Amino acid sequence: MIVPMKKYAFLVYHADYESFLQKLRDIGVVQIVESGNETTDTIQDRYILASKIADLTRMLKNRKQTPVLSDKQVDSVELINRLQDLKTEQEKLGHHLLALNKEITQAEPWGDFSPQLLADIEKAGYKARFFSCPERKFEERWNTEYYLTDISRRQSIVYFVLFQAQDQVVDIDAEEMRIPERSVKVLAGQKDELQKKMASIGLELDNLATYNLPDLEKAKSKILGDAQYESVLINTLREADDKLMILNGFVPQTGEQELKAWLDETGFVYFTERPVPDDNPPVLLKNNRFAKLFEPIGSLFSLPSYNELDLTPFFAPFFMMFFGFCMGDVGYGLLLVLIGIFMRKFVSASIRPFLTLAIYLGIATMIFGVISGTMAGFDMEKIGLFNSIKPLMLSDQQIFYLALAIGLVQILFGLGIQAYTKYIQFGFAYAIAPLGIIMGVIAVLDVALIKQGGVFTKILLYVSLAMIVLWSDPKLGIFGRLGKGVWDLYGIITGIFGDTLSYIRLFALGASSGILGFVINSISLPLLDSIPVLGPLQ
Repeated sequence: MIVPMKKYAFLVYHADYESFLQKLRDIGVVQIVESGNETTDTIQDRYILASKIADLTRMLKNRKQTPVLSDKQVDSVELINRLQDLKTEQEKLGHHLLALNKEITQAEPWGDFSPQLLADIEKAGYKARFFSCPERKFEERWNTEYYLTDISRRQSIVYFVLFQAQDQVVDIDAEEMRIPERSVKVLAGQKDELQKKMASIGLELDNLATYNLPDLEKAKSKILGDAQYESVLINTLREADDKLMILNGFVPQTGEQELKAWLDETGFVYFTERPVPDDNPPVLLKNNRFAKLFEPIGSLFSLPSYNELDLTPFFAPFFMMFFGFCMGDVGYGLLLVLIGIFMRKFVSASIRPFLTLAIYLGIATMIFGVISGTMAGFDMEKIGLFNSIKPLMLSDQQIFYLALAIGLVQILFGLGIQAYTKYIQFGFAYAIAPLGIIMGVIAVLDVALIKQGGVFTKILLYVSLAMIVLWSDPKLGIFGRLGKGVWDLYGIITGIFGDTLSYIRLFALGASSGILGFVINSISLPLLDSIPVLGPLQ
């Protein structure tokens, strides 16, 4: 549900304003509405610093260390500077290591050699030239015509060194290579030194991640709070020659008790009222423990506006049911449950809700696995252990009809929510058309499936048609309503029929997951005897 908000207006004498803002900040329930968008270099610098701290925080979280509480006082400025230095040094060493690896790759074919020895040979009148060519192009006559040494052969490439005397003409079909400045041995030594330095930085980062991650989070929160405080301070409406400060904000009704008690005690002047849609109040969700697990899924789309209905509690059970329908396997569901239970002990508190969600989804998967009679890709009806629950298993045709029935129930449920929302927002007249659609669908189901079709059903059908046609848009005149109602009626009939049939995808996904498990088992079972280790792993 969306937490109701109250709109507050505060009137404060300018001399008391900063202390007033500080107290509001300490109470922490007021969402301030700034009267302007002025800023300063100090505010911008704080936001930039907070962004840098966020990057450092992500870097520490990637160290995969579990933060622990520490009583040791840490200077946040020193901590941030040290982390920035470590990050810069780590990036510098990383670039150096990449360049060194490239140089090692180029020098490896030539092995370990002494550049000083090559210089001495050149003083004696011979110049060392490094060549490479494909093996098929290498000519054995070069060994007799020149002073040539075959160094290595890699991937059908011959690497060789030719010692050329002064004034000697060399005519060979090969690519001359740049002489490496350092040997592989020297480069490997430098690489070891770099890796040791990087390992040392990594250990220090691990230590900082373990003990100082909460300090970094607190520093970021404080800097952001200071920036917001300064922004509010310069963007407050001023009246009476800047003597009177007028501040507006929103307060959730669940948290205004402490604020009102302080305001009444101190004597500050304030006014309260219910916000209107044009005020654009902030949205704060508050759901029960079950529905709260599904809030991250809903947030992937967008939060509802303040005057809309939070659909999370209604969306949650259907999402859980659809997930179970699509997976539909007792074995896979049990695996999800066990992973969720086991991993909860090893993750931070912020991750545990996702594992709890996995447990619920695993339970739904197990339930629909029983209905479809599938466990780890096997047919449960053929396993004597499950004879007692065979009456719960449905045939493919029954599961097909179940998918359609679930779809129709969700559509009607959604229409009910739509009617309630329109009633709350615009009045009962706007809720009549959705209620008429629900009544019409029930009447058609009575005629088509139950096949009673009595007088009551006919009356219900005619009333529903009138509700849809005459109240499709209450703000129009009678002829406008009729025209728009008839047009909407066509869209409603085709829409509900198409939407209901679209739930066949539930059946298709459930069937495909079962077939996939069956195929995997068909491939894996023959391997049990032929490959002792790989078979069970499959």
